[in-house]
Amino acid sequence: MPIRIESAQATDYLKVAALDRLAWPIVPDVFIPDGEHIWRVWSDTATLLVARRTDEPPLPESYDIAGALVQFPTKRGELFLHKIIVHPNCRGTGIGTELMKAALAQAEVPVLLTVDPSNAPAVKLYQSLGFTIREHIRGFYRPHEDRYLMSYRPT
Repeated sequence: MPIRIESAQATDYLKVAALDRLAWPIVPDVFIPDGEHIWRVWSDTATLLVARRTDEPPLPESYDIAGALVQFPTKRGELFLHKIIVHPNCRGTGIGTELMKAALAQAEVPVLLTVDPSNAPAVKLYQSLGFTIREHIRGFYRPHEDRYLMSYRPT
């Protein structure tokens, strides 16, 4: 599937918000959607990369956007990789990995992310890209929802 990783345009935010709704199941106590407002803000203020399909038919809901990644600066001078989303029809094609590689290639400061410790495939992927576990945080969201805080240091 030919894709091009690029910075999102302000006009992409509705498509990315639609992709966000598709990519994350809405289950009580598990997911709080960011909504269109925050995607619009991030399109101007954060690093928002999109994986744009270059020669495929439109995807349901998100049209030419097959994936997206958003990261933003922290108060400590690091970047926080907040979200990587891939359209359900495009999962398993390497789009998420390519988005992460593109974001990390741009990073000049450490990059942080959180991940569920029981999500072994994600932890393994992040480690293969150079992330290390900085901390195991118990009850990160709710008492039963632990997270690893992982860190990547650019070379």
